[in-house]
Amino acid sequence: MFVRNAAYLLTALWLAAAAQAQPPLRLKTRASAANAQTAEAPQNTRTPGRSHWLVQFADPPDDARLMELYLRGAWPLSYVPDFALSLAANDDTPWDGLDILWISRLQPSEKISPLLTAASAADAAHSVVVEFYSDVDPNDARAIVNQAGLVIQENPDVLVHHLLVSGNDAQLLALAGWDEVAYIFPASASLVRGDPLHACAGALTSLGSVGQSVALVGDGWDGPGLGSAALQYVFGSISPKVPAEPAKAEIARALSEWSKYVQVSFTPGASAIANRTLSIFFASGAHGDGYPFDGPGGVLAHTFYPVPTNPEPVAADMHFDADDNWQLGADVDVFSIALHEAGHALGLGHSDNPNAVMYPYYRMHTALDQEDIAAIRSLYAAQNSDPGAPTPAPPTRPQPTPAPAPPLVPLALTVQSTPANTTATSLSLSGSVTGGSGAALVSWSTNFGFAGVATGSPAWTISSIPLNAGANLITLTARDSSGQQATQILTVTRQQPAQPTGPPTPNPPSPTPPSGPDTTPPSLTIASPGSTNVSTSAASITVSGTASDNVGVAKVTWSSSTGGSGTATGTANWSTPPIQLYIGATTIVIRASDPAGNTSWRSLVVTRR
Repeated sequence: MFVRNAAYLLTALWLAAAAQAQPPLRLKTRASAANAQTAEAPQNTRTPGRSHWLVQFADPPDDARLMELYLRGAWPLSYVPDFALSLAANDDTPWDGLDILWISRLQPSEKISPLLTAASAADAAHSVVVEFYSDVDPNDARAIVNQAGLVIQENPDVLVHHLLVSGNDAQLLALAGWDEVAYIFPASASLVRGDPLHACAGALTSLGSVGQSVALVGDGWDGPGLGSAALQYVFGSISPKVPAEPAKAEIARALSEWSKYVQVSFTPGASAIANRTLSIFFASGAHGDGYPFDGPGGVLAHTFYPVPTNPEPVAADMHFDADDNWQLGADVDVFSIALHEAGHALGLGHSDNPNAVMYPYYRMHTALDQEDIAAIRSLYAAQNSDPGAPTPAPPTRPQPTPAPAPPLVPLALTVQSTPANTTATSLSLSGSVTGGSGAALVSWSTNFGFAGVATGSPAWTISSIPLNAGANLITLTARDSSGQQATQILTVTRQQPAQPTGPPTPNPPSPTPPSGPDTTPPSLTIASPGSTNVSTSAASITVSGTASDNVGVAKVTWSSSTGGSGTATGTANWSTPPIQLYIGATTIVIRASDPAGNTSWRSLVVTRR
């Protein structure tokens, strides 16, 4: 039978599925296919005739079935446990012969986090994170938000297919009515404030990543029901940014934090490729798993879900980017990141609760939140000696009233005097940091793309900052353990030394710094490829173009919807390294930023056949 009418096929598939056991869905807003509502086309879309579908198979889709989907013009975007795919396809795509149990579009109410359904007043505005499907052009995403009447809150740290927006319940429901929207969940206070954050792009499966709407990935290491699991771990190389033994101790402590609440044990192992063993190591760039790291400031870590979602020996392995600025007890904190990644290794998806360790934007944690404890106990049996259970209170005795905490002293960054003009090819700087909380880290960057980290705190030094001919804008940033930040911008002009003979060669004109705060974003152009929608059979693509600014372009960066990111070579004329492409659609976003933090971006969608 050759069926092209999706609504007709949906009824037939539901009837066929009723006669057989159906694998569960792990979505936060739907537990099974039985409560699917309708397959009618959504009211709003920027791509008429093409929609996003949720398709569940009788068993894990194999390579032959995936290739057949591609041949029919259906592009898998993410994995939805169990045995389902989120994909983009034409509305008249034939679905017969694929061993599909059922197919449906998500309804608007199914795209809104349960934590938002009990929001305060219906007409009160609140901030949320909107996740779009990975094939949606970021320009279309912004247009959809604007058309739905919500306000975009710019935040450079959100993931490439996330937007931070604010609006009331009616506007959120209208936004969820767009086909391009995948899920809407609460925004954390840190996101709303604009605090510097790092995002987790999600753990990995053999069938691709999973979205924010997924609660659990599989049944855990103990299989169906609530049981126990004995796991081992083996350490590989550790980042030179932190002492090796303390870092290992922090990761082991993060694993044991989960063991406090469920019957899962972690013990040192002998072989990294043994079954039920977490291989834990720090690496730079490509490291053998097909998911290369991107250097400082991008993806911090990735983890593979347990079997059978991933095969041995890669199941539950935890990899950390060695080039990031790892620390113990501050900022990119080894314990906090490992605590989050260990939740993925046990089978947890991302939480919608901003207080939870498993929220997709990392923050400092010292222990699990009640949300995390409840989630992990939906996979494994609770510990018999439960540290979360109340214990009888000891006899009380009068205690002195604690002194109030001292007020937080603002962070201040001081730089010793520097020359406004020089003929030297490099510059050394020194200064101090006062106030703030804990030891502060001082970093620097220039409008010519150079960057680094100062030595020492509170007194700091930078031994050598390269200078190019003309005006060099040097941005110094101090950040303390509480997230406070202080910035100083210096302008040092490197002059060409006088020539011994002949007429002097004039220096190139230097940009004139603005008299007030610089609010002008850079101008950014993608020159190659020449289209924003590209089709190719190549395994990678290089993107290049130009950028300019009224003061100077500090850097040009790139990120892809498959989790890659990095810094392009050059600024005025820039070029990315080869960006890895997987079968299907990959969205690549290019961003240019100036020393004042103004940014502009362009995007393209590359479809690998």
